[in-house]
Amino acid sequence: CHGIPWLALCMLGLYSFDRPELWVNLLVALLLDIVVVAVTKAFTRRRRPAYNVDDMFMTGSVDKFSFPSGHATRAILLAVFLCSLYPLNFIFFLPIVAWSLTVCVSRVLLGRHHILDVTGGIVIGLLEAFVVKQIWLSEDSARYIITALGGEDPWSGA
Repeated sequence: CHGIPWLALCMLGLYSFDRPELWVNLLVALLLDIVVVAVTKAFTRRRRPAYNVDDMFMTGSVDKFSFPSGHATRAILLAVFLCSLYPLNFIFFLPIVAWSLTVCVSRVLLGRHHILDVTGGIVIGLLEAFVVKQIWLSEDSARYIITALGGEDPWSGA
């Protein structure tokens, strides 16, 4: 549940799929999450657990601070977004919820976060989803933003 692949997916979605309301609001949600988590970590400066070992191949830690779990905030935000704010087909509901809860539990089991870091991340993710719901951009507003950001498909020759 790293942020960079989700941001890349949003950028691809903005120019490849005709669902501007989905992609612009998802981009707003992800940017909000990145800012909130970065600011909260900078203020709290809680260290990662002592048993946190860099034993995973091909991983890199963006920061050394633990609270809140950015994976947990993002997983919960995405679950609420995809199940409630911009609901996908009902058949995806259970897998999305299971995925987001698995991400949260894995952060503790891998020793990357304390339980309260993940709990705080869940609460922050829910609050972020509430904020996104309040500032939700309509399809017309989303199309306007896409046009303002360049509008045309950057990969086409037209």
